[in-house]
Amino acid sequence: METPLINRKLYNRIRRHLPAQKSRRRFNDRLVISGMLWIILSGSAWRQLPEIYGKWKTVYSRFRRWSKSGLWEKIFKIFAKRVNKRNNCMIDSTYLKAHRTASSCACKDKDRKIGTSKGGKTTKLHLLCNEEGIPFNFLLTGGEVSDIKEAINLLASFPIQGLIADKAYGSKTLREELGRRGIKVCIPLKINAKTTYPFDKKLYKIRHKIENVFARIKDPKSIALRMCRCAHTFISFISLTIIQKFFNAD
Repeated sequence: METPLINRKLYNRIRRHLPAQKSRRRFNDRLVISGMLWIILSGSAWRQLPEIYGKWKTVYSRFRRWSKSGLWEKIFKIFAKRVNKRNNCMIDSTYLKAHRTASSCACKDKDRKIGTSKGGKTTKLHLLCNEEGIPFNFLLTGGEVSDIKEAINLLASFPIQGLIADKAYGSKTLREELGRRGIKVCIPLKINAKTTYPFDKKLYKIRHKIENVFARIKDPKSIALRMCRCAHTFISFISLTIIQKFFNAD
């Protein structure tokens, strides 16, 4: 028999942020959330959900309702507020190739966060994490969007002291903007760079931690395969995955 994927300590932290119960008693929230995680990890259809998690329609309808309201993204941001951001942080992005089913139907009124790049139909995940490799902010865009364009949006309102990034973030514009904010930059120079900037090779060695973060986030099949049609569903998948993998109380 399969067991819930979410431990009790983490569930108790999540439970206080869930919508209040209405007139009738609803099915066990811990099992329902565990069922959502099972779907994310396995990449299976909702109808294939094991019975231990309850009726698949119950789990699906609750996920859909909470996803549309942005609940999981809100809970992620609440947890992320407690992450230490006072020292050096890291920024990077990764491509997620969209499955055929993610863009199979016309959707003129909604932004699916899917764009066309050299790799075909892709979504790009932009992410910030601290020195310990704990994510505290992320954004989704189409695959064609520039890393530099989203870097300022990712860094907004965070009082970090230093930023570690690869050459993709080595533009003069971004360096100057970070300098105005008093953020020390650790970014290697591009081959064609005309201006030299200080670069700490020893500090740069810890940048592998953000690559490890991406590897853990992309382990679940539903995220690696990017099969969701709706952007809010995919954002909820990522938020719930980060909560379970990086804010686990045990």
